[in-house]
Amino acid sequence: MSAPISLPAFEIWTTILMLALVIVGLRNAFLVLPRDWLPRGTLERALRYAPLAALVALLAPELAQPILRAPGFSWAGFVDPRVLSAVVVIVVSRVTRNALAALAAGVAAFFALG
Repeated sequence: MSAPISLPAFEIWTTILMLALVIVGLRNAFLVLPRDWLPRGTLERALRYAPLAALVALLAPELAQPILRAPGFSWAGFVDPRVLSAVVVIVVSRVTRNALAALAAGVAAFFALG
C-alpha cells in the first residue's frame, strides 16, 4: 500500500480555486458569447437532458451496488431499500407526472423500508 499524498495547504487551495474558476467559466460561457455562437438544433435539444444524465450517472452505481453484491442471482439485492425506493420514484413519476410527488414518495418509501 502506498503512502497518502501530502500537499501543502497553498497548493490545495490554489487547485480548488482554479477548478472553481474553470467550472464557473464553462457554465456561464453562453451568457457572454455572441448570439451567433449559441448552440442550435440537435445540440440544444441534447443539452436539455444533461442535468438528468448527470443525476442518473450519480445514482446508478448506488442502485446497482446491492444488486451486484448479492450472491449469485438472488432477489436479496432487489429488496434493498435503495432499489425499492428508486422503483417507487419511477412508478409515481410515471403515474402522476409530478417530480415533487415522486421525490416525496421515494423518500417516504426509503424511510419506511429502511
